[in-house]
Amino acid sequence: MKTLTAPPSPYSSAPIRSNIERHTLSVLVDNEPGVLARVVGLFSGRGYNIESLTVAEVVHEAQLSRITIVTSGTPEIIEQIRHQLERLVPIHAVKDLTLTVRAIEREL
Repeated sequence: MKTLTAPPSPYSSAPIRSNIERHTLSVLVDNEPGVLARVVGLFSGRGYNIESLTVAEVVHEAQLSRITIVTSGTPEIIEQIRHQLERLVPIHAVKDLTLTVRAIEREL
């Protein structure tokens, strides 16, 4: 008799730790009320963890802000997060600083 096993849930308490990487994402957004809540809601609604979050206005005339998010996951999960962020309406650009730019990380 053959038994069927369900795939592991992404919400299980003991996730498989295969090639978990830490990535820093830079997200350029409109500086308007509710944008940060939508970005954070995307993470919390899918069970992703935010390790660090920084928000600052970068272009006052164009009303643009940058959200810098540090998160961890497999390369597939990081790619999925990037694509989901790009689909949100008030977002102009998403860059993975871990892959594209030599960035300086500092802890405060």
